[in-house]
Amino acid sequence: MDSIRRWAASFLTFWAALKLWQRISIIFAVIAVFGGLGALIFMTGKTNYEPLYAGLEVEDQAAIVDYLKENNLPYRLDPKGNAILMPGGAIYETRLTLAQLGLPKGGAKGFELFDDSKMGMSEFQQRINYTRAIEGELARTIAQMSQVENARVSVVIPEQRLFLEQQKPSTASVLLRLRQGATIGPTQVKSIIHLVAHSVDGLEPDAVTVVDTNGRILSDMISDSMIMYNPDGTNTVTSVQRELERQHERELENKVRIMLEQVFGPGSAVVRVRIDLDFDKRTSSYVEYTPNPDTGTGVPRSNERQEESYTGQGNPVNGNPGTTTNIPGYAINSNTVDSEYNRSNSTTNYEISTRKGDQVVTPGGVRRLSASVLIDDKYNEITEERLEALQEVISSAIGFNKERGDSLVVRAMRFSTAFADAMADQLKQDRMWKLIYGSVAAGFVLLVLGIAFYVWLRMKRARLAIQEIEAEGKKVPTIQEMLTSPDLLAFQGEMAVLEEQLKAYAKSHPDEIATLVNEWLSNE
Repeated sequence: MDSIRRWAASFLTFWAALKLWQRISIIFAVIAVFGGLGALIFMTGKTNYEPLYAGLEVEDQAAIVDYLKENNLPYRLDPKGNAILMPGGAIYETRLTLAQLGLPKGGAKGFELFDDSKMGMSEFQQRINYTRAIEGELARTIAQMSQVENARVSVVIPEQRLFLEQQKPSTASVLLRLRQGATIGPTQVKSIIHLVAHSVDGLEPDAVTVVDTNGRILSDMISDSMIMYNPDGTNTVTSVQRELERQHERELENKVRIMLEQVFGPGSAVVRVRIDLDFDKRTSSYVEYTPNPDTGTGVPRSNERQEESYTGQGNPVNGNPGTTTNIPGYAINSNTVDSEYNRSNSTTNYEISTRKGDQVVTPGGVRRLSASVLIDDKYNEITEERLEALQEVISSAIGFNKERGDSLVVRAMRFSTAFADAMADQLKQDRMWKLIYGSVAAGFVLLVLGIAFYVWLRMKRARLAIQEIEAEGKKVPTIQEMLTSPDLLAFQGEMAVLEEQLKAYAKSHPDEIATLVNEWLSNE
């Protein structure tokens, strides 16, 4: 007990010797230490719950919770994160067990629908189950993308028809729910469309529609017709087409304007260009039959030549018409004559020279171009000849084509300088006010510096005077010296000067000081 009392007495003595801020610091340090120890003990004894699964469909969540309840496994539900929580040590074992049971199923059933097929199912039921299986498999596959939280696929496969003209094409639609803060681009949308199209028989990519939960049609992002044509097939100009035209117009305007400003100076030319682009798609094919350019004829394919010759005595081979000259054995004239017979025949077959080709006109060509150029003629020195030369140069720069119907107008006139003059006056006034403000500021700074220099000079003089007084044996300044140098009074102080004056007076008139002191004592 004595030791405890001595320790308590020493602690009280130590505590009493401390200052207030030291006591407060010690109290806060003790509270922090004990609070940290308590939190550590609390966290050590508390069970740490970690996510078993997150972002599941309602059906999968219900099936997993039923399994956990049946096996008396601890769990918690986190509605904010849409997750099922479990103690960290049992998560991996539970996941393996649930995987053996086929959980989670991913919200949609795939080809496992046929694992529980029943006897006696009709063809219609089989076809519906097949469609559902394809939809489930596609939804699972699309949901594996990092940007997609959940996907739902609807596929329509029409019945097979006997005639092709009666057969309807397959169609499909995909609904995506993106993750929080995630975005999807044309590349990902195109991959989804091709994935669905190549997974369904008879499904074309154009027949696949992709939308998100915000109502945006994502499949329009990669539509080939969207760049040049409206989705509804109308011929009206779209915003994309007009932007392409405007971009081409700005390019030509900047090209001509920079070229003219190099000659006439900045701001001396105004250029406006209007371009009508051709967004029509045209495909043409042609066949030409042309002869050989060297010989003017075609290429020989076959050549046939026949020759016949006869020489000797006898009747002519070809007599006059009639029975008497052409029936054998019926001779009228038995005289023989000398005869000679020659005959030739030639036939040549030629190949037909042909040239075939297909021509595809790419959309985006210039259909018609109109340009107007104004040049500032402030000195009236641009002549008609110079305007014609400028028009020729500008037409080459913008690709002017008269046969296409293009138009180019170049005029020289004097530009209005009212706005430029007003801006120049405004700038002049701004510069003048800046000069005035700068002069006033400089004058104020010089005034302050002058006052400071004057004060410093007076203080320096006072210090020099005091140093002289101290050098003379600390002589007390007289009234005349204080009047001539008031800085002495300000430097030494009024009381100090009076004290020195009294001391000097007492030394020079001791009798008067003694009498004055006796009078003060007698009065008291």
